[in-house]
Amino acid sequence: MRNATQLFEWMQDHTKAVKITAVPLLLVMMVCVYPLVIYTGGIKYVYSHSMYLPVILAALIFGMRGGILAGALGGLILGPFMPISVFTGEPQEPSNWLFRMGFFIIIGFIIGTASDSTQKYLERIRWIMNHDLPSGLPNRAALIDVMEHSNFDGANPNHYALAIVSIDNSLEIETAYGPDFTDEIIIELTLRLGEILPDGIEMYRTNTHQLGMLLPPNANNANEAILDELTKATEHPFIFKDIPIHGDIRIGYTELARLEDDPERYLRRAEVALRTAAEQARSWVRFTPELDNSGAKKKLELLSELKAAISNGQMSLHYQPKIFMKSEIVQGVEALMRWEHPQQKEIAPEDFLPRAEKSVLLDLLTEWSIDNALAQHTQWKKNGLELPVAVNISPRNLLQGNFVDTVLRLLESHQVDGKMLELEVTEGALMLNIERTILRLRELSKVNIVISIDDFGTGYSSLQYLNSLPATTIKIDRSFIRTLSTNSGSKHIVEAAVNLAHGMEMQVVAEGVEDKAAYDFMTEIGCDIAQGFFISRPIPATDIPHWHEVNNGKLLYSN
Repeated sequence: MRNATQLFEWMQDHTKAVKITAVPLLLVMMVCVYPLVIYTGGIKYVYSHSMYLPVILAALIFGMRGGILAGALGGLILGPFMPISVFTGEPQEPSNWLFRMGFFIIIGFIIGTASDSTQKYLERIRWIMNHDLPSGLPNRAALIDVMEHSNFDGANPNHYALAIVSIDNSLEIETAYGPDFTDEIIIELTLRLGEILPDGIEMYRTNTHQLGMLLPPNANNANEAILDELTKATEHPFIFKDIPIHGDIRIGYTELARLEDDPERYLRRAEVALRTAAEQARSWVRFTPELDNSGAKKKLELLSELKAAISNGQMSLHYQPKIFMKSEIVQGVEALMRWEHPQQKEIAPEDFLPRAEKSVLLDLLTEWSIDNALAQHTQWKKNGLELPVAVNISPRNLLQGNFVDTVLRLLESHQVDGKMLELEVTEGALMLNIERTILRLRELSKVNIVISIDDFGTGYSSLQYLNSLPATTIKIDRSFIRTLSTNSGSKHIVEAAVNLAHGMEMQVVAEGVEDKAAYDFMTEIGCDIAQGFFISRPIPATDIPHWHEVNNGKLLYSN
């Protein structure tokens, strides 16, 4: 079956050449059957069946019509002029050769019909492979095929351009209305763009929410003028089932010189520009080499190694001390993750943590952090040093149904009181699902776990929700602390945040205190706790007791 399919595919690819060659070949084969039958003694012998071969071949190559015609011609060749026996000269009865002709025609009809059906099926499969079914547009594979067979002349100063148009809020639309709406918007978008694009430009559906197109060479940035027009054409709502729907349309494009690279590479460049347009909320972006950094690739590669790194002991926690500003008593430490890679040495947290927080590895990473921080707290306690530890968590952790149970299990496993664990949650991310977040945080606060709002001042939290959170501490973002000496606005913001927190009976942590001036200012306005390089850099767990002893730290909690 597979060989037959390959034969038909080969015939489709070489249809014209096969048919031109087949016509004289089949005629010669049919004509040659006549002397073969005569030479072997007449129609009564088996050699007359040789006519089936050209009839079947004609049906396979030319389909039903070719099979019928070949069957009729074969029947005539072996018809009235062919004797039953050349030795007796006995002629055939008309019913004899007409029956044979009819049988040839039936065979040609059956095989030809099967051949036509097979070819139509293969054509349909080939069409499906190169088209998007809901919209009927050529797909990504078709675009790649066109690019592979196109000649982009590198000597022409006005290059072709590959543009990718994307519905940036497609996920939002599909969540609200279903995937059919995206299909309809793609169809309507195709019609709108077709009214603006020059004649002859084909559009391709390169993804469920994307259209691709090849723009011809234009001088004086004409393609960018076209992109501006395309953007204006998408500003009006799309209508589906009388429902107006807004689509955030972004465009990324790249120029094509001589096509020396794989077409997928050009598509990726256009998509890099598209991603930049989405990140910067711009209508369109042209690809430049500066956009094509290896950051995304590096982060994905690191992410693939993260689980093994946890298992293999490559991950560790460093701890940064926090002190009460008035008494300079050590309040506790914050656990900060470090990754010692066997090849790349120390990997900065910003190179893997932001991406890990969006992955399925988040829960594993958070559980590992809390587990190790509590284990370290227990170890210090055995040596006479009892310090509360703070661990950063993501609101996505709080959306997991078993997160609270996991934290409680770890506290029980290490026999640690809840007041010795502080969980820091980023302010802006709290709004992911504020109701569930508040519920989970309240469950944690019931066992005296300290809840603090991290990076306060940089997010979008409502004061109404802030008042509902079971938080006892806010951490003012380091970006405000670092600019206290150069930006008077930062001073006013920080002072307002301190007054707000105290008014809500919360403690305030100044994060990123790096010099005495910042420390003195925060002390003056009544900030409670300080953390930063002025006090100590993050240091390994084994160095904390020594640091504490050298700096005459006083224990907030004692045995």
